[in-house]
Amino acid sequence: MKKKQILNLARILGSMKQVKRTGWIRRRVINPESDAEHSYSLAMLVMLFAPANLDKLKCLQLALIHDLPEIYCGDITPGELDLAKKAELEKNAMAMVVRDLDLPQLQELFDEYENHTTPEAQFVWVMDRLDNVFTARMYQNTLRIQLVQEFADSAFERLYYLKDAELRAELDKVLAVLAQR
Repeated sequence: MKKKQILNLARILGSMKQVKRTGWIRRRVINPESDAEHSYSLAMLVMLFAPANLDKLKCLQLALIHDLPEIYCGDITPGELDLAKKAELEKNAMAMVVRDLDLPQLQELFDEYENHTTPEAQFVWVMDRLDNVFTARMYQNTLRIQLVQEFADSAFERLYYLKDAELRAELDKVLAVLAQR
């Protein structure tokens, strides 16, 4: 990497640690997780639950870059903007990341994730929602705020995008455990 890329990478990684997740802020969570914390947690879940038929490295790459655009456009929660506007903002923001790092493959990974064009992207997209349930469980346990059921319901809906019935059943069990009190 060139000096400019290294400095931009330092700024981007630092920015990921500063972007607080909007959904938790709206629910009055004190000291909500950052995009970096969420991406790490998602990568852990992907590593642990990725079935053997998926390219685990690709899944991890998708998990780690899926929220990178938010350093420029912020964390846009569902329903905040119409989907086309959100997609446009995130695509433009990702183009800025790609430009700053001179890594066009990041745009390809982001497009794959956003469009759910591969089984790996579909899996990570589902796991992204499941990570919210794990985080809601943590906040519910530590802050005594009822959050899990709302996020479990949302994650459950995404399970049906997975074609692998065995994986769906395993993740359904995970959701059931997390949703218990």
